[in-house]
Amino acid sequence: MVDVILDIDSVGDDILAVLYGALHKEINILGITTVNGACGSIDQAVNVALNTVALTGKNIPVYAGAKEMLNPKKENVNGDPVNFDEELRWKFGDRLDMFNEKAEHVNGNAEEMTAVDFLIRSFEERPGEIVLVTTGPVTNIALALKKAPYIAEKIKEAYILGGTFQIPGNITPVTEYNIWADPEAAKVVFNSNMKITLVPLDVCENNTYADGMLTRDHLAELKSNADTPVTRYVIEKYPIYIDIWREYFQLGGFPMDDIITLALVANPELCEYTPAVSVDVELEGELSRGQTVAFFGKQIIKNERAKHRNIRIAKSLQGRKFINLFVETLSDK
Repeated sequence: MVDVILDIDSVGDDILAVLYGALHKEINILGITTVNGACGSIDQAVNVALNTVALTGKNIPVYAGAKEMLNPKKENVNGDPVNFDEELRWKFGDRLDMFNEKAEHVNGNAEEMTAVDFLIRSFEERPGEIVLVTTGPVTNIALALKKAPYIAEKIKEAYILGGTFQIPGNITPVTEYNIWADPEAAKVVFNSNMKITLVPLDVCENNTYADGMLTRDHLAELKSNADTPVTRYVIEKYPIYIDIWREYFQLGGFPMDDIITLALVANPELCEYTPAVSVDVELEGELSRGQTVAFFGKQIIKNERAKHRNIRIAKSLQGRKFINLFVETLSDK
């Protein structure tokens, strides 16, 4: 059993990650910390997390985290980067209303302790025992490190969804949303002494690994396998996600970025990895702000940061094995 703290911004694949982690027999989620990212507000992030936990019937505490990024910059953003309404309403009509729905009815309450304080307390009390998984902007983690930098070495390992190296980004051609949303926070985290496995778009939103994406076939399999609140929810909610990602990004299904990142804590063999390498984050540039830069190869200009090799990068995925694990986990009665 792997003890995990899951840090999320509570959108489509975050919800699936919570469901997967809560039902997985080898993953024990100690708490869920929420951050304002693609969800649009910290209240939405908290409420969606609470409702998702309630759906599983598990007792997992939820903590409210950062309301805004370390250094919010919106001047180079044209529109909401996670709102497809203007471009896809013509095709999907009212079905689009099911995408990132607002949580109007809330099941349960968030804990009084803040996400940052929960993170610090947890790693202080159990050094080297807890795995951290982040599937949104890493603002909470950066704030915790700023307040208590020593916790970096107390985290057993961090699995972070973010960045892109070999394929185009989903915000600009070189940036992925989680890092782009708060690059200052990512820079703090990457340059700490935390042991990190970075899961980039390369293995999540790449048709080379489309056998690891959620399709309507998988929804049909869930329907035939089990009739539970969780399976009914996924079957009803996720067709529009599959259709959006196929239409807009031309992917083979709905990419399972967040679930893959969490799945690796129990099944690291699902991916192959680079050797430990230094990864840093670009903070400037209209197109490159938020770009993840890995120090591979040999360069004429020497950079001391290249010596800080504490990040390994996932570079491949056993997609079929992963998606089978996902369907089996959610189907388990």
